[in-house]
Amino acid sequence: MQELEPVDRFTFACYPGIKCFNECCKNLSLALTPYDVLRMARGLKITTKEFLERYTSAHVGFATGLPVVVLKMVDEKCPFVTENGCSIYAFRPTSCRLYPLARVRIGEEVHYYLLREEFCLGHEEERVWSPERWVEDQKAMEYNAMNDLFFELISAKKRSGKMLKEDEIEKIYRYCFDTDSFKLEAGIENDIDALREGIRKSVEIVSSL
Repeated sequence: MQELEPVDRFTFACYPGIKCFNECCKNLSLALTPYDVLRMARGLKITTKEFLERYTSAHVGFATGLPVVVLKMVDEKCPFVTENGCSIYAFRPTSCRLYPLARVRIGEEVHYYLLREEFCLGHEEERVWSPERWVEDQKAMEYNAMNDLFFELISAKKRSGKMLKEDEIEKIYRYCFDTDSFKLEAGIENDIDALREGIRKSVEIVSSL
């Protein structure tokens, strides 16, 4: 794995016909952010609750102590991959959108890392990118901005060091990931307003003594 500075360049392309097409969609452990869940549910025209129940599993993260939502594989591959590629490409989650980059935020600093996997032939292509240009091309700016809100929750939990009770973990899961249920509970109509408020309330939970 190679760290990329903002001015660095890398070569990459992915398209139907490349020999490794769809290989990156197999044997995944793909964690979803709250915004990923919201966008995927909207794209599939189902509620966030339905999406979570049908397509994901959840556990408490060892490092964070917060709910982690993971996409469930079907026959060891993504449930949305087809022979022609991703069936939800327009609303694919952040990790897929940024690939082959990984975005890591440390405090106020953002770092990008290039992921090189043996099966991936995209790195041998000639098209040259900077991290910023790739993020723009993949329409990941809004995803990054919304995911940074969730990062604030993770940071708040780390600062407080609080051990969460089971009911608090359940609340955070609902507030952050089940946006439709929280919208009804909080009387909020707008998706983004509800997601922001859900994360804000979750920060209150992890910050309280």
